[in-house]
Amino acid sequence: MSHKEKVFMYVLGSLPFVMVVGNSMFLPILPSLEEALSISSSEAGFILTAFSIPAALIIPFVGYLADRFGKKNIILLSLLLVMIGSIISSIAPIINATTISYYLLLIGRLIQGFGAGGTTPLAMSIISDYFQGEKRSTALGTVEVFNGIGKMVSPFLGIAALAIVWHSTFWFYFLFSCITFVCIFYIVKEDTGNRNIKLAKYGKGVYKLVKKEYKWLMPIYFSGSTVLFILFGLLVYLAYEAEIVYQVTGVYKGILFLVPLGTLTGASYSSSRFIAGQKRNAYVMIVAAFFIMFVGIIIGILSHSFTILVLTLMFVSIGTGLLLPCCNFFVTSSVFNHERGTALSLYGMVRFLGVALGPYFYSMWMYDEREMFIYTFIILLFGVVWLYVGWITINKK
Repeated sequence: MSHKEKVFMYVLGSLPFVMVVGNSMFLPILPSLEEALSISSSEAGFILTAFSIPAALIIPFVGYLADRFGKKNIILLSLLLVMIGSIISSIAPIINATTISYYLLLIGRLIQGFGAGGTTPLAMSIISDYFQGEKRSTALGTVEVFNGIGKMVSPFLGIAALAIVWHSTFWFYFLFSCITFVCIFYIVKEDTGNRNIKLAKYGKGVYKLVKKEYKWLMPIYFSGSTVLFILFGLLVYLAYEAEIVYQVTGVYKGILFLVPLGTLTGASYSSSRFIAGQKRNAYVMIVAAFFIMFVGIIIGILSHSFTILVLTLMFVSIGTGLLLPCCNFFVTSSVFNHERGTALSLYGMVRFLGVALGPYFYSMWMYDEREMFIYTFIILLFGVVWLYVGWITINKK
């Protein structure tokens, strides 16, 4: 890969970084945020959900908008929305009325989410168009690595912001988005798009793709969504458990989050390198990913302690990191070129639904740890069975 290609890849990799930071910064500071706003744990979790649900809802339309108005234009507009949402969210906590402050914060988060939804899918789409073969697999793996790096850095940013004032997280987020905006503006070439594309025609394209490929595409989508649902849910559980039960705060809490998220990043990188554009390698990695996750969840069901909690999260993070590049590979490599943007948009939507719903559900489940891990086991088992059925479909095809 040439120097120019690497620069191009890294600039696009900054887009998923921006998307991930928007939620992950708040994970370690949720208990403090709950106290500052005088809200419940589920309401605190909904601050993460308020960002992710609009992102998930806008993602299916991102492909259409990008095809009509140009990928670069939509990316720049998305980053602009993130910056506007950050300004609103940073102002909200200054208002003395707690209820108004909370709902204004949610409005800012909604706007951020609508903006963030246009980042990662378009980064993956541009990479898929720009690179071929093994380079594409490596570049897509790099996207996951940037995802992981964002998750690793975010807890420290959240804790650093808390040392100033917790809502300074939005100032940091504004700055990252602004830097990325400038990089995209100067590095990514302009694409004009096709103004003649109609939404109804695009909708028919989505329907045709789902109807034709749903037997194997839906299980892959569900798998990617499920592991992120579990990971982000357990990270919320870790935030509360570490601070309230084990009194882990400050920099130590950031280091604690670094353990599972660091393993996630390493696993993503290793998985993308191992796949190397080969479906057989991807199959092997999927089996390994689910096996490792099941081991971690079973440990969580059988025992409960601080060490066990960290160990369980490490297993879940490794499994998630191994699986996501496989899902990326199958989604981008198993459809025709003209279907790829649509396939990636739908994939991004279901992934973000997992990120959106995980914190909300786990913030309710976490009061009974054993029951929480049993629910996790059942959800993951369903995903494995469904994926196996899809696997058979791919082989027959």
